[in-house]
Amino acid sequence: MNSREKLVVSHEETPLLRGDSQRSVQRSWQGCVDGTSNEVYIRLSHRTLTGHTPRLAKQASPICLHFSPLKRGLSRPILSIVLVMIITILGSLMATLQAQNTEPASAYYPQLEEYLQIAAEGNPELRALWHRYKSELEVIPQVGTLPDPEISIGYTLNPMMSESVWGQFSASAMQMFPWFGTLQTRRDMQRASAEAGYERLNSRQLVLFRNIQTTWFDLTELNQKIAITSETVELVRDLEALVEVRYETARAGQADLLRIQMEEQRLHTLVENLQDKVNPIRTRFNAYLNREPDSEVETTDRIEHFDFYLNEDQLRTQIHESNPEFSELDAQEQMLNEQRHLARLNGRPSFGLGIEMMGRDFGPMSMFPDSKEMYAAMATIRIPLYRSRYSSQYRQANEQLRSVDYSRIQTGNRLNTELEQALEQYRESERNITLLTEELIPRAEQAFSILSEEYSAGNTRFDEVLQVQRQLLDLELEQIEAVVKQYKAIINIEALVGDVAPYQGGDE
Repeated sequence: MNSREKLVVSHEETPLLRGDSQRSVQRSWQGCVDGTSNEVYIRLSHRTLTGHTPRLAKQASPICLHFSPLKRGLSRPILSIVLVMIITILGSLMATLQAQNTEPASAYYPQLEEYLQIAAEGNPELRALWHRYKSELEVIPQVGTLPDPEISIGYTLNPMMSESVWGQFSASAMQMFPWFGTLQTRRDMQRASAEAGYERLNSRQLVLFRNIQTTWFDLTELNQKIAITSETVELVRDLEALVEVRYETARAGQADLLRIQMEEQRLHTLVENLQDKVNPIRTRFNAYLNREPDSEVETTDRIEHFDFYLNEDQLRTQIHESNPEFSELDAQEQMLNEQRHLARLNGRPSFGLGIEMMGRDFGPMSMFPDSKEMYAAMATIRIPLYRSRYSSQYRQANEQLRSVDYSRIQTGNRLNTELEQALEQYRESERNITLLTEELIPRAEQAFSILSEEYSAGNTRFDEVLQVQRQLLDLELEQIEAVVKQYKAIINIEALVGDVAPYQGGDE
């Protein structure tokens, strides 16, 4: 596994998350009193990504920059410039390294990426929320248009003097107009409401993707446990052959043979129990993808160790910037601000303009034989005299805005708590993986090999061999659980950060 460089600053290590580089710079000022020279030491050391065995400080190679005593007056400015250049270069290098290692966990497994794409296109819950969002968008032109005009038509049934039928008609048309800016405010309010629904859709997509990845790793864990247990069955059979040879030569008792047969049957039952757990998990996984319950799910033969490179401050910042729950609250706040503004506008007058046309034989005009058709312009005004309704609408929007403010605080507290739990789970898994991989499993394998040879030579009891074999199996299963637990922690962190592209809708 590749190693990464670590720089040591001011005799202290500045910790980042595991797997990331650590740096420090040790400065030694000499000659401040005797005027000999000034030296800067930059020590480089290496560690593996697991961070188990750091190199000693005495193994570091110092790089010394010497300044002549004749140039003591210029040494400090030059030294400052050099340090600034070094820090700038190292900062750029660190940013590059972090940018290269912020891919999601699913990127390392093409089959999982494909399943996420299938779910994004076919999951019924996401599709339902998507079409609901599209329907909300269609409301925008509905609330942003003028009310329909009113047309009235009159006809005089018994005019005093009638010369023509058409002259007995009258017609009028009226168009009402709300206060200036009302229509645009309604459109903005509806657009913000639709945006809140879209962010709610993105939140559900994050939850769905988290569930899909978690379930996929559950299946992978089961398959690998089945494989490990099956390999252990083969190992037990080899031991059984050894016991049978010793039993036939009277160097082992019948109890040893019975023990190894019991162990083999126990392992067979364990494999069957693990296989029975596959079907419910596979059914749940296929339900996320809207597929048949018995559809085959492709997993991986090996789960790779994954290093996460973001520190806690960066994660908290990204949560507040990228998590769609905050975006949904922002959209709700904008909608309520528009609703409050609309309450003010609804409390102002609205106007109506129209025109009326009367025939020459209509009503009193029929008394004047020489009269012609008459046209009249009309105007009306609606006065919002009863103010309690509009005041109540305004106060309602204010109370809802306060509710959104407290919801934002509650959401931040909840997400920060979930982040701390996920980080604790990640660090615990990292420690367990290191312990199992580098310490316990190698020693258990070595102990099993030694005890098997000693049992073959008749120098130890069989129950000791069997006990170590069981411990080795338990440790290997525990290792798989620790690796999967670490991936689940990373998946939860990615869901909190909102590390998923916004939903774009599936195939129609």
